[in-house]
Amino acid sequence: MVLEIALTLALHAPVALHRTRTGVQFVETLDYIPGTALRGALAEAYLARQGTVDDNFRALFISDQVQYGDLWPALEGKQTVLLPATAQGCKRYGLKHQKSFRDSLLDVWNSSDDTKTCPECGGSLDRVSGYLCGLNPVEPLSARSRLRVSTAIERSTGTIAREMLFTRYTLTAQRLSEDKASLLFQGKVLLFNPTLKDELVRLLNANTTLFLGAGRSRGLGQVEVKACSEAPATEPLAERYQQFNAVAQRVVRDTSKRYFSLTLLSHLALRDNLLRPVLGEITPQHFGLPNGVTWVCYPNSNQQVLFLSAVTVPGWNAALGLPKPDTVALMRGSVLLGQCDAGQEQAVLARLAQIESEGVGERRNEGFGRVAVCYPIHYTCWR
Repeated sequence: MVLEIALTLALHAPVALHRTRTGVQFVETLDYIPGTALRGALAEAYLARQGTVDDNFRALFISDQVQYGDLWPALEGKQTVLLPATAQGCKRYGLKHQKSFRDSLLDVWNSSDDTKTCPECGGSLDRVSGYLCGLNPVEPLSARSRLRVSTAIERSTGTIAREMLFTRYTLTAQRLSEDKASLLFQGKVLLFNPTLKDELVRLLNANTTLFLGAGRSRGLGQVEVKACSEAPATEPLAERYQQFNAVAQRVVRDTSKRYFSLTLLSHLALRDNLLRPVLGEITPQHFGLPNGVTWVCYPNSNQQVLFLSAVTVPGWNAALGLPKPDTVALMRGSVLLGQCDAGQEQAVLARLAQIESEGVGERRNEGFGRVAVCYPIHYTCWR
C-alpha cells in the first residue's frame, strides 16, 4: 500500500536552484522545487532537531520507503498540469492564443493540415512547455525569476574580492503574468511504509520553516510548510486507459491491439548492464513490461513514436560538502507510445499500475522516475 501525502510550500525569500554547475557567469534556476532539495532540507532539519542519525532518519531519508516528489508552482485551489513534449501552441503568440493549444501524440495515426495551424491567427504551431493551471479555458502558469548580482568574498579578510562578480537567477513566488499573483509550490511525498506517516507529519509540524538551494547565507531559500495532508484520490488508471484506447481506436480501428502512453513527470535515470545511461535506445523492457510489448511506429516506417530529451542533473551532497556526480537522464515531459496484443492486456495493466505507484529507475527517493500512464492531456486535447 502506498500512502500519498500532499505537501504545500510557500516561498518567503527567492530560491536559487541551479539548473547547471556554477561555472558560468549567468546561472539559471529551475522553475520548480526538485524532490532532491526537499529531501535535503528535511534531512537537515531532522539532524538539527535530533542531533544524530537514528533508525527513523534512515527510514525517512536513506531507505527506499519514502519518495520525495518534485513540487510544481500552483495557484491556491487549482491543480497544476505539466505540459508534455507533445503539447503544441501558436508559434508566434504561444498560449496567449488559447484555442491553438493541442496535443500531438495521436497524430501518429491521423493528422490533417487543419490541426497544424493556429485557429486564431492562421500561423504555424510549435512545441510549448511549462505548466497549466486550467484546461477549460487554457491557463498557462509560470513562476517569475529574478536576476541577482553579487560579489565574491575574500576568505582571508572577509571583505569584497576585487573584480569578482557573479550573477544568478532565483525563483520567486510571483506568477509570470500581469497580475503577479502569489504562487505556492505543491507536490507529493509517497510513503511505502505507512507507519512512517506520524514521524513525517511530526517532522513537518516541528519544522514549518525550511531552507532550500544555494545562497542561504545571503538570505535566499527560506520557505514555509503551509499544509500537509493525505492526497485526494486521482482518476483510476483503468478509466484513463479505456478513454485513451477509445480515442485511439476511432482512428486506428485495429481491435487486436491495445495502446498506452508513458509520460515522465520527473527526470528518469536508467542504466544498462555496463552502467551507461539509457536514453534514445530505451525499450519497454526497461520499464519491466512483458515481452511482446513494443513501441508504436509511424506508418510505413521503423521510426518509433518517442518524444525524448536528455538532461544533465547536477547536485550537492550537504553531508560531505561535495558536489554529487552528474546524472544523465531522460527529461521530464518526455512521452513514449506503447502497444500490446489484446491477450496481454491484463498483465500489462498490472505492470502499468505498478509503474505509476512505485516509479522507475534510480534515485526514486529523490523524486526521479515518476511516470503517468495515459496522461489525460493526450486524449482530451487532441484534435
